Amino acid sequence: MPTKLSADDLREITDRLTAEADALREELSAAESKMPTLYADCDLDAADVGAKVIALEALRADAERARTLLNRVLATLPKVGTPGYGRCAVCGDVIGRDRLLAVPHTEVCIDCARAGAGA
Repeated sequence: MPTKLSADDLREITDRLTAEADALREELSAAESKMPTLYADCDLDAADVGAKVIALEALRADAERARTLLNRVLATLPKVGTPGYGRCAVCGDVIGRDRLLAVPHTEVCIDCARAGAGA
């Protein structure tokens, strides 16, 4: 039987999610602020254009990853401590305490994650 989350666990999870949201906002802001600089330099030779396109694609991918994770974290925060928090979205079982402490925004238990249902 999975160990129930204590009040201290819930505080730790909330603090971690809040810190992660702040870090992701900063990461997203930094990535988005770099994009105009890459777009602005138009007088490049062919090799530089290729490098610029690769850099822009990497920046876009980083920004999209940060945006997706930020949305997940922000969606999780109000759920912490509610009856639905800590329940697997696939099978409905309780997600283990250790998994929630390690990945507080997870929506699936370890068994469903291993089966390929998500992370």
